[in-house]
Amino acid sequence: MSPLPAEHRFRIVAWLLPLALVFASCANEGEPVPRRVVAIATTSILGDIARGVIGDQGDVEVLIPMGANSHEFQPSARQASRIAGADLVVASGLGLEQGLQDVLEAADEDGAHVIELAPLVDPLPFSEQAGRSEDPHFWMDPVRVGDAALALAADLTEIYPDGAWEEQAREYVAEMESTDRTIRDLVEQIPEADLQMVTNHEAFGYFAARYGFEVIGVVIPGGSTLAEPSSAELAGLVETMKREGAKAIFTEVGQSSTLARSVAAEVGDEVQIVELFTESLGPPGSGAETLREMLLTNAQRIAAALG
Repeated sequence: MSPLPAEHRFRIVAWLLPLALVFASCANEGEPVPRRVVAIATTSILGDIARGVIGDQGDVEVLIPMGANSHEFQPSARQASRIAGADLVVASGLGLEQGLQDVLEAADEDGAHVIELAPLVDPLPFSEQAGRSEDPHFWMDPVRVGDAALALAADLTEIYPDGAWEEQAREYVAEMESTDRTIRDLVEQIPEADLQMVTNHEAFGYFAARYGFEVIGVVIPGGSTLAEPSSAELAGLVETMKREGAKAIFTEVGQSSTLARSVAAEVGDEVQIVELFTESLGPPGSGAETLREMLLTNAQRIAAALG
């Protein structure tokens, strides 16, 4: 049999192609592909939680650059527009994002879906010296991080019910539970009498409560790095450290440690300055590229300083 002329073959293909598209459409009917979620997290730490829940079903953009101060960051006009146009905005709340508060509130009023995680995980109070009611630094406790992941999954399920949010959140919870067990093993290496912390600002209340530490003093009072201690407050901290035999002051990567070093010098040369990650993950090679790594690196440094 001689082959069909090219023009006939073209006509047959042109006739069959629409039918093929119809059959393909029928085969996929009832199996909608979930839309990808576009989420913005205010900090890299919250970005890690959001990625753990969203997985490959969406994209997570971190707003505050790694290492920047969460309390004072203010967005550009372009970033404010991105917040307003996102499917989901993940924030800490409880005053962490002071420079972003107006933008977040405006986005929420305009219909953006903003979820603040800290109020959802049984927040702890700041100390009386802080002058504020609740502490936003819940991510220092991996158990509460797991609770936050489940809260985020529940929120996503309400607005995008086709996603596997809870299943992915449960996997992230298991990772945080493993992190918690490893931290407990590290803390057990520290003598009970040395379970005391002096920190640069009030960011370790959740860590202390979870693992049995006592925060005996802070260099910068008030729960924010923007506060300024008085000379009387610094003198009182020196007295406390001498009386309690404090071994270290735990400062923050990316934040000034000038005041902490002055306090340490007043107390004595044996006081170490130990940098920890508090409000941001670290760059590649830092040992804090993910929240799990950040928490474990912090715990290792604390155990080495106090053990």
